[in-house]
Amino acid sequence: MPLSDSQVKAEKAGPRRRNISVGNSLLLVIESESRGGGKSFEGRMRFPPGRSGKQVPVRIGVYGKGVGKWSLKEAKDEWDRIRLWSKETGKDPRELKREEQQSKVQQSSGPTFEQACESYLSHSSSKSSKKEYPNLLRNQVIPRLGADTPVAHLAWDHKGAGGRTGRERVMEIFRSKVAEGKEPQAHKLLMVMRLVFDHAIDEGWLSRDQNPALGTKGTKSKHKSTPHPTLPWDELPKFFEDLESNQANGSLVLLSAAKVVFMTFLRVGSLTPMRWVELDESRDLWVVPADRMKNGQEHLVPLTDPLREVLETLRKVNGDEEFVFASFRKRSTAYLNPYSINQHFIRMGYKGVQTAHGLRRTALTAGQDVLGFPSDLIQRQMAHALGDKVRQSYDQSQLLDERKEFMVAWCDALLERGMKV
Repeated sequence: MPLSDSQVKAEKAGPRRRNISVGNSLLLVIESESRGGGKSFEGRMRFPPGRSGKQVPVRIGVYGKGVGKWSLKEAKDEWDRIRLWSKETGKDPRELKREEQQSKVQQSSGPTFEQACESYLSHSSSKSSKKEYPNLLRNQVIPRLGADTPVAHLAWDHKGAGGRTGRERVMEIFRSKVAEGKEPQAHKLLMVMRLVFDHAIDEGWLSRDQNPALGTKGTKSKHKSTPHPTLPWDELPKFFEDLESNQANGSLVLLSAAKVVFMTFLRVGSLTPMRWVELDESRDLWVVPADRMKNGQEHLVPLTDPLREVLETLRKVNGDEEFVFASFRKRSTAYLNPYSINQHFIRMGYKGVQTAHGLRRTALTAGQDVLGFPSDLIQRQMAHALGDKVRQSYDQSQLLDERKEFMVAWCDALLERGMKV
């Protein structure tokens, strides 16, 4: 007999993983005590239909209340929707979520505007950013620009809804306040937006010439970029000890992403959307697509043994998913939010001390001072443009063997500092 919601809630984990029917081929999956005893829903159906078809599992999501979780009724409704879609389209039922996730990924690009605002507020040390700016952003700016709007979609010349550019949307806020007779407040809102977008530029979420909130008296920002904070080389052992103890309660996917950031020093917006198909085992490379790189060019990351170990651990969890860092906490995201890595560092107690982007400075500095590799080679692995335009146009060398040697030495050095894989 199918379970009720109260019975689902009352079920306890045991020494082994259990599957319990809740009706119409929908199962409640309860992990073993050793794996945390989590509960989730999974549908089962034959595809292609009929006896010749194989039983395919279709993950619905984690049981519970709140964002990213499913009640029994919601899971049943979702399972009915998936089965009907499969019957009407003749497609594998697992494809529906993949198609929906892909659509959302194509519509998204890095952190949302709300996340960019919160990131700016958490990094700023000014008194205004602690008291006045949160109210201005949360009550007047975010509702107008959209909390879930990718910050990259608000760039100066990016056309969004209705064909309006990011600059036009920002200026609508400014002019509406002027029309209300509140010109001083209009200029303050413009200034606060400018600071948020400058922060997004510093984080690598926008290119340096795409701030849509530059002052109305010119297009030059007075904002001065400051180096991203990063720990000295001799303080990394304590950081890795804290990361491994996981007092901040990060998921396996999040902890793995943090380690891959250390090993590859990629920008988080390039790293977290990683797909399994990007691994080129024949060449021993991870090939990052051009559309995820700031320079707009395909980037090659040599695979090292520690990096492979982390990826193999993730494959056991997310191997059936499209994305390496697949996220199940929110239905609206297909992969780990790039912002979550820095948030985890903050929860670890390293606010203003260590950021993911700051690791690029660590790699370039320690790569030379500690490991003895030349700056040009390290910067190639960082995907930096080298030399003048003539060199950039003519020099197409990859130096993959040398870069592999550096990446092996770098990952080995991180292990010596205390990083676990």
